[in-house]
Amino acid sequence: MAGLADSGLHDYELIKLSADYTRGEVSLEMKDPLGQPESLILGGVMSVEMTRTQPWGEGSYIVSSDITADSDSGCRLAEIQLNSGDEIRIEYKG
Repeated sequence: MAGLADSGLHDYELIKLSADYTRGEVSLEMKDPLGQPESLILGGVMSVEMTRTQPWGEGSYIVSSDITADSDSGCRLAEIQLNSGDEIRIEYKG
């Protein structure tokens, strides 16, 4: 599976996003561009934000994805934008 950085998940379909508060994990269930199931689990999660306002219309395909790191705090920010215009932001210690 491709990684989050540099739009590595472009054209993947987001099926499910789930969070395990106790474990500090977020799980993304997806299908790759060929329709094969893929999953990604991020640990050390500090915050999760997700919109579902669909400003560009309905859609669940990933348009862009990236990871940025804060060298001072040691945290990373995963950002995903869907073709609906909605965004997912996950801050975690990586």
